[in-house]
Amino acid sequence: MSNHLAIATVTAALMRYLQSVVGAAVGNAVVTAVRPDGPNSGVPATGVNIFLYQATPNAAWRNQDLPTRRPDGSLAQRPQIALDLHYLLTFYGDEALLEPQRILGSAVAALHARPVLTREEIRSAVAALPFLSGSDLADEIETVKFTPQPLTLEELSKLWSVLFQTPYVLSMAYDASVVLIAANGQPSMAQPVQRPAIHVLPSVVGLSPAAPDALPGLQLWLRGDADVEYAASGAISAWRDQSGAAHHAVQPTANQRPLLVRGVINGRPALRFDGVDDCLAIEQLTYATAGAISGLTLFALLRTTSAQAQTLISFDRSAYWEAGLTGGVGAGRGRWSTQPQVGATHHLDSPGPLNDGLWRLVCMRFAAGATATKQLFIDGVLIATADAHPGQNLGNGAARFGFVGAASQANVFNGAVAGDFFRGELAELVLYHRALSDDERDRVEQYFVEKYG
Repeated sequence: MSNHLAIATVTAALMRYLQSVVGAAVGNAVVTAVRPDGPNSGVPATGVNIFLYQATPNAAWRNQDLPTRRPDGSLAQRPQIALDLHYLLTFYGDEALLEPQRILGSAVAALHARPVLTREEIRSAVAALPFLSGSDLADEIETVKFTPQPLTLEELSKLWSVLFQTPYVLSMAYDASVVLIAANGQPSMAQPVQRPAIHVLPSVVGLSPAAPDALPGLQLWLRGDADVEYAASGAISAWRDQSGAAHHAVQPTANQRPLLVRGVINGRPALRFDGVDDCLAIEQLTYATAGAISGLTLFALLRTTSAQAQTLISFDRSAYWEAGLTGGVGAGRGRWSTQPQVGATHHLDSPGPLNDGLWRLVCMRFAAGATATKQLFIDGVLIATADAHPGQNLGNGAARFGFVGAASQANVFNGAVAGDFFRGELAELVLYHRALSDDERDRVEQYFVEKYG
């Protein structure tokens, strides 16, 4: 674990690493690390500027900060936080000589060939900067790796307009992971028990699990372990709806079919989508009336590591609703998009990413007239709410058909999609055309827990 200087040390070491390569591409190129607000902000006339625009907790390491003392009271470890650092690399130079593009090429090639900071580079950066003396990042076991992040032009433009309010300059985003920072000093010991006491609490009877079809309002129930039609290759042509409403999910085109993969979650199968063009069109479930939806509850059990924008199920986010994950800046966050009868589309995002490679039970709920009309639950925990579309139901009245695994824009069955294909595995999906009560939601979540462990 490193001390509080780790973040600044990563930036300084990255500067030294890039300085050694961009000068070879353009002789007078330099590397800076300032806020790129404009020509007077300190950015180079020719070179690359490194700007740390965000730091987020690392999802894969969040459970590593376990109790810091052993049962005998001895210190096991100091409290630590694991961070991902999000950098924007901006390239400057004479456009007529294509200097920004040449510098970009050299930086990308270097970070692809060796994306990890070496201990020698870290020590050199610390030795060159007196304010970093005392940094112990070079002694950290975990190395820091740089990974390019795919930001769309729209996302980059928003980043520039919100943070810098200056015209866009050729840029590329990179994530640095993982940076472990330990707290200073030792954690305090728990206070001793001076007077033991026993309290008898009233018994609490937990809610019994409920299979999805035990509750009213079920519209779609897709199970990876039930009624899946697939070829010898595993390619799935039909995922049969278990709700009784015959809202089957199908794919007539052979090269756009997800694969059935066995034994991936508690010995049960799931569907694997490739994130390129795999998707399933939903039969006989369509919306064509303004304000058609007053309540909605969706459950999805999924796993992904992708940083691209993704869709789990969609009836066009700009016409009715869509569930998926964000891409670009803040990639991997759960997103619950809804369109009211009148007004703008609303997006409710989870505060943290879900693309950590772990199985996640996502529940999204809409209830017109509720104090918080939209709620987002992850693994049974309420993590985000919004009072969106007050006084309105969902739906602008356009005719829309649905897809699993792609963003729908279809006004006919198996019609147009807008991309954002899901890249990951989906074990089960349940949709109700009403807002389940908290008790009902708990019972369905218990069904998932008992089934998948």
